[in-house]
Amino acid sequence: MDPITHGVIGLALSSFSGQAVSFDNPVSIGCALGAMSPDIDVVSRLFFDDMVYCKHHRGFSHSLPSLAILAGGITFGLSFMFPEMVIWQVLLWTFLGAVSHTVFDILNSYGAMLLNKKVKANLLSLYDPVLTVIALFLIFFRYHNLISLTTAGGLFFVYIGIRIWMKRNARKRIAKHFSHGYAVEEVEILPSLKVFYKWDFIVHSSSHDIVGNFNQFKGIVKVIEKLPKRQKHLMDVFMQTNVGAYFSDFTPNFHVASFKEMEHTVLKVIDLRYHFKGNFMHHAEVRLDESMNVVESYFQPYNQSRRIPVSESA
Repeated sequence: MDPITHGVIGLALSSFSGQAVSFDNPVSIGCALGAMSPDIDVVSRLFFDDMVYCKHHRGFSHSLPSLAILAGGITFGLSFMFPEMVIWQVLLWTFLGAVSHTVFDILNSYGAMLLNKKVKANLLSLYDPVLTVIALFLIFFRYHNLISLTTAGGLFFVYIGIRIWMKRNARKRIAKHFSHGYAVEEVEILPSLKVFYKWDFIVHSSSHDIVGNFNQFKGIVKVIEKLPKRQKHLMDVFMQTNVGAYFSDFTPNFHVASFKEMEHTVLKVIDLRYHFKGNFMHHAEVRLDESMNVVESYFQPYNQSRRIPVSESA
């Protein structure tokens, strides 16, 4: 989710403190800033390349120790602006706001690290209109009581339950759709990057990797890419390289294709998770000589024209 959405969720969360949501209320401000703060790891892009950023984004900065540090820093700063505020109260809600950031990142397809490793639930799109409506109600309704807060909280958990059912239903429908023509090995379901009622899918079969989307309302399965698995042993070759180790850690769903270019065998590797504007978002490339030794390798984040060299010497 983007920082603004996280901030809105933080403001909404602060309404459970029993205080009115207001920009002159340190609890509201702390909770909103806390909800945006874990994305401070974006500053790493000023000092390192995108390979470092992609590896560590939503990592330590989203973990509980970092959330506590960020909450403490924000609370310390607010204490100068609001010298009469109750420190422990602002610290608590600022920390809860920071935790909400990691929790909602875990609920979408990118995931985050709350404890010791990144996890993801693949339930929510980057923008969800249902959650936005619930959050805006919590922010702008001025007379909250136990009933209104319980109702809003209950609606959130009911909606998460519905999303879990939708995801399971999508996986079942997609597996059945492809079972007639393919030996399906695995079906991965991800929330659509664009529309909350659609699901992206990755079907791994014995012969193809198939990428598409499923319209939950219309029950329509749309295939975007159907990539044949021609030389499966090249997957093992790729996995033995340093860029292969990085890429497989970066994404659990990728496809390896190959072609000849002069005396080299070129492995083109595709992260199958995010198809955007007619292309996949992340790629890697490995060039092999006739003895299948690595000549050069690259990580290509966001655009295939970007080539970050990966050393294979270590």
